[in-house]
Amino acid sequence: MERKIVDISTGDVINAVTKSIYRNFPESDFLLTVLYDRDYEKRLKKILSVFLSERLKYIFVIYRDTEGKYKYLLDVGSTDNVSNLIFMPLKEERSILEKVYKEKKKRFEIHREVDTIGITYYVPLLQSGSVKSVLIADFSFGVLQEIKSLILIIQRAILVSSGVILLFLAVAVYNFYRNVILKQRAYIDSLTGIYNRNYLEDIRDVIDLSRYVVLMLDIDFFKNINDTYGHQVGDEILKGIADLLKKNLRDEDIIIRYGGEEFLILIKKSREDKEGKWSLQVAQKLLQEIRDFKYKGINLTASIGLNLDTYRARNLMDAIKKADITLYKAKRYGRNRIEIYKETKGYDRDVSLAELKDIIENGDVVCFYQPVINLKDGRVVYYESLARIKYRERYLSPAQYIDMIKGTFLYFKFTKIVIEYNLNILKKYPRMVISINMSPSDFLNQTIIDILTSVDKKTVKRIKLEVLETEDVHNYNVLKENINKLKSFGYDIVLDDFGAGYVDFYYLTEIDARCIKIDGSVIKKIPYNQQYYKLAKHLVQFCKDINKIPIAEFVENKEVCRVLIELGIEYGQGYYFSEPLPVDKIKQFPVEDIP
Repeated sequence: MERKIVDISTGDVINAVTKSIYRNFPESDFLLTVLYDRDYEKRLKKILSVFLSERLKYIFVIYRDTEGKYKYLLDVGSTDNVSNLIFMPLKEERSILEKVYKEKKKRFEIHREVDTIGITYYVPLLQSGSVKSVLIADFSFGVLQEIKSLILIIQRAILVSSGVILLFLAVAVYNFYRNVILKQRAYIDSLTGIYNRNYLEDIRDVIDLSRYVVLMLDIDFFKNINDTYGHQVGDEILKGIADLLKKNLRDEDIIIRYGGEEFLILIKKSREDKEGKWSLQVAQKLLQEIRDFKYKGINLTASIGLNLDTYRARNLMDAIKKADITLYKAKRYGRNRIEIYKETKGYDRDVSLAELKDIIENGDVVCFYQPVINLKDGRVVYYESLARIKYRERYLSPAQYIDMIKGTFLYFKFTKIVIEYNLNILKKYPRMVISINMSPSDFLNQTIIDILTSVDKKTVKRIKLEVLETEDVHNYNVLKENINKLKSFGYDIVLDDFGAGYVDFYYLTEIDARCIKIDGSVIKKIPYNQQYYKLAKHLVQFCKDINKIPIAEFVENKEVCRVLIELGIEYGQGYYFSEPLPVDKIKQFPVEDIP
């Protein structure tokens, strides 16, 4: 009886965890993807972390290598990368794992001699019919105690009467407890008291999407808050934001904690507002309420992505994906703002994820090149490589699709293709000097680092790596270590987007970059706006004070160029000199480098 009730009581949660893994399975090998794609590993941990609670204490994944040794693949509760660390199973646990690999069926073990872990599940993760790894989930001792109490109730009911009625009543009471109470606990986020992603998994296929607007909200720079004030303060802020959302939304609206500091809100449309335009006012109100919310004097802002066209989505997850893409657009444009997803039609519509997948996997990626010029004499010092994909007889820049693939295996493939494309160009054109744009996640990907450190030293001297800080960083130590490793290997490092609100003082002080690019949003306004002129002047002086060389972006006309020279900026790029061109259209190759 005990094992049956254990399976009934906890099986739903384990099935939900397993289903979440399978729904996010890569098309390529699961084991290799987790081991070598750090973005995928972090995304999967973020998805599974919503299941952790006082009841479900630990979730991790292990695998068996070719020598028969068990190793960690993923530890959901740990911030560290545990991949390839040895997992030492107990004697009886080794026997269970061997059966799981052989039988390809889940098993669980009840622990009666420890007072921390009550039940452990072992679930095989299958791909192409073979066991790639094993999911291990530990329920707390308290869960086991609850189950024992339920068994005692049933046993007493049976002893009190030999009649069948009381037995059925006992079973009915138990089923009520299991289906209502336990399920409710499984749906509620233990920290904030709002719904978690378990609830989303349950409603995703039954919700009438046409009756809702999808809103994604992310607290800006939340990692900095955790790092500065500690996780306890971060948790209090999350609870405060959740209470703020509940206070400002209606009972019929659905609030879900989607990730660490990310909230998903399904705003129900009214009969009078079938297009959901009222939700924009709701989003604006939430943004202002968060600005006004202060925990111990800490100023907060948020970014919001809003999808009004939910009726066009294939399903709920597709609608959420579009809202999430729009949220990252809001973050890319400076945060503390609302962006609205716009569905376009016909020739001008955005490339779909399926089309993008085919383009990247077929390697249909090219690079155009825009020169960085010595402003005084007009000579080219190097070319910035700008990736393009060919779609419907036109070339699309990354701004039109990159957010769709961030955090996926496609993004890693895209970066790899861009690097390899530029290495071939350097081989074909020995006078060419190139800069390659790379995001923080690229520098955290060990496979990318291995590719770059395998390049011959002569070629390395003709490559600059531009650090695009357009996303939050969760492992500054590894980022610093890898970038400085590449610097020591011979690569020039350039910090991009300075003055746009992205490049922070960590990058400026901890990363050994020679050049800093002043963002085009500042440069293009300096002849016409005194405030931007003064800002540019101070940025140039700051660069000189810390011994960095400033480079101006978006030099669009002669007047901008004149003011830049007046400010003491020696190098710049923009359409005033040349639009980005295919390499075979380049007429002037670099004749000098930045000293």
